[in-house]
Amino acid sequence: MPRILRGAPAQPEIAPTKRFYIMVLMAAVTALAMTDRNILSILLVPIKQELKVSDTAMGLLTGTAFAVVYATTAIPLARVADVGNRRTLLVVCLAVWSGATALSGFATSYLQLLVARIGVAGGEAPANPAITSMIADLYPPERRATALGAILIGLGLGVMFGSVCGGLLAQELGWRAAFFAVGVPGILLAILIWLTVPEPLRGGTNGLHEDPDSRSIWLALRYMMTVPSFLHILSAKTFMQISSQASLIWAPAFLIRVHGLSLAETGLYYGVAIALATFFAAVIGGPISDRLARKGPAGHLRFCIVSMVLSGPTAVGLALAPSAAWAVAFIFLYGFVSALNNTASMAGALAVVRPQMRGVMTAVVNFVYSLLGAGLGGLIVGLLNDVLEPRYGDQAIRYSLLIMPVASTIAAVSYYLGSRTLDRDAKRAESPVYAPPST
Repeated sequence: MPRILRGAPAQPEIAPTKRFYIMVLMAAVTALAMTDRNILSILLVPIKQELKVSDTAMGLLTGTAFAVVYATTAIPLARVADVGNRRTLLVVCLAVWSGATALSGFATSYLQLLVARIGVAGGEAPANPAITSMIADLYPPERRATALGAILIGLGLGVMFGSVCGGLLAQELGWRAAFFAVGVPGILLAILIWLTVPEPLRGGTNGLHEDPDSRSIWLALRYMMTVPSFLHILSAKTFMQISSQASLIWAPAFLIRVHGLSLAETGLYYGVAIALATFFAAVIGGPISDRLARKGPAGHLRFCIVSMVLSGPTAVGLALAPSAAWAVAFIFLYGFVSALNNTASMAGALAVVRPQMRGVMTAVVNFVYSLLGAGLGGLIVGLLNDVLEPRYGDQAIRYSLLIMPVASTIAAVSYYLGSRTLDRDAKRAESPVYAPPST
């Protein structure tokens, strides 16, 4: 069978240079996912004006509707990442959500745009479980936070690309052209991954043994629900996501409404600030987190506590910034300190589950923090905007964004609680036989 039909063959041993190449492509996939997911934020104002809908409706579109589909499709499809070919799953997902993004440009009504965004959400849902599972099999535990940090760079680049290109294209050619421009590259990347990325050996960095707790989704879920530290990580990431999604979805509108920036200016300043923030968070956060975890994976969560404690004051500074320059500076600072927890928290979560349930674990995390975190973050701000607008006008969004430091504080408490049992839970996950949960 020609290689173009069967794709790159699986390889039990993958050379270091090939691992690095795969990691770069996974960062590129993450970049496109964030571009396609968040471009709607920079286009929110012109879309709202053309389609004549409320802030609540746009909050539903950018947050809740996307999150519900993303969360509910992730877990069943993530099972493929645990028992099937993750490379093939990723290729299909990438092609689907990229096509749906391009189709968003054809929408002439709110309902049509909602349907297209559902396609983006459904396509993206299994991608993160597949990527996380592959990275865990390419890099050992002591290097995972650093490797996941490299993937995080793609997140920042994706937000920047969507913001800068989306803002410029929307201002010059209209918001529809922006959707077309960011949808097509994903199809090309999917072809490249199909032809050049092999499927890694499952459990290659930990060893793979017969595990009765991983024989089905339900058994894997039952196992995870008995892991105290994992439940606290779920709680922390949910509240962290409420805070970060409030910023990702509404900060561009904040710059336009409160500080009078144009679409192009907003896309440039916001995109560069987020890209730099996530880049520095990835470069600094991953290695520091891995170093702190040398005596035990609980070090990852202690690093997360610091991240969340610092994010509260910077979120307040963002909401109350007196000028556009200060607002952009606080967007960078908040983005940097809040992003520090992303790779460390996932490294902690990977440590407390078995190799055959990593995909489902990632999907569970995505399910909870997407449905509750991303789903509520954008919607709550939108609702508060509509409630406060009669009294405060365009300034209402300042006070709506103050939900961010509250959510960050709750996340810090949850990470602290999780750090107390994570080392014991990690030892249980490494055991080839069933062990009772920690108490």
